[in-house]
Amino acid sequence: MEPMEARVAMLQDLKIQSFDTIRFASYRTACKLRYVQKSTNLHLVDIWNVIEAFRENGLNTLEPQNEVSVSRLETLVSSLYHNLNKRLPPTQQVHVDSKASLLLNWLLAAYSGDNSGKIRVFSIKVALPI
Repeated sequence: MEPMEARVAMLQDLKIQSFDTIRFASYRTACKLRYVQKSTNLHLVDIWNVIEAFRENGLNTLEPQNEVSVSRLETLVSSLYHNLNKRLPPTQQVHVDSKASLLLNWLLAAYSGDNSGKIRVFSIKVALPI
């Protein structure tokens, strides 16, 4: 499935789930974030994996307001999933390319407001451990 098709499919599935019928905004947001988390397999990633991916890609030394390019973000996300697959048994391996592209698309849609293709380090730190 192409990255754009996967994102459209996820958005359509979000509508099918009827999260918008949840009355309280905080609960509605939590349900949507949990759905994104499960769709991208972030629920399998712990905080130590995120910290390690930041260290491997040199993002731990950047200031929170610095911006990261799409290519660097793509490398970070791919290394996150590759490290996850090292921990998982062979029967539970995550398809790195599709999940990384889905997560990358979601991060760009959610945090690159001006469509510049860059995201602040702080935004990445907030988004990945969801």
